[in-house]
Amino acid sequence: MTEEELINLGFEKQIITDAESQNGYDYYYYLLELTKNFILFSSGDDEVENYNDWTVFNDDMDFVIKDETLLKKLIYVFREIKT
Repeated sequence: MTEEELINLGFEKQIITDAESQNGYDYYYYLLELTKNFILFSSGDDEVENYNDWTVFNDDMDFVIKDETLLKKLIYVFREIKT
């Protein structure tokens, strides 16, 4: 996926400064809260080698989504549940 696709799906950019992480550099990632207890995170910009290699995961579950169509379906299901 691309960064633009994440933004279009509603992900919000989270900037982490070196002062916060103390890892020697600033970086950012994207976050989308589908429910209070289910949040999706993207890989960080420091982990992406190609502009369309962004992936999405959830800290509590063992999965990685690389396909925008699949991610759209997951987001759709959670938004339908909330309504």
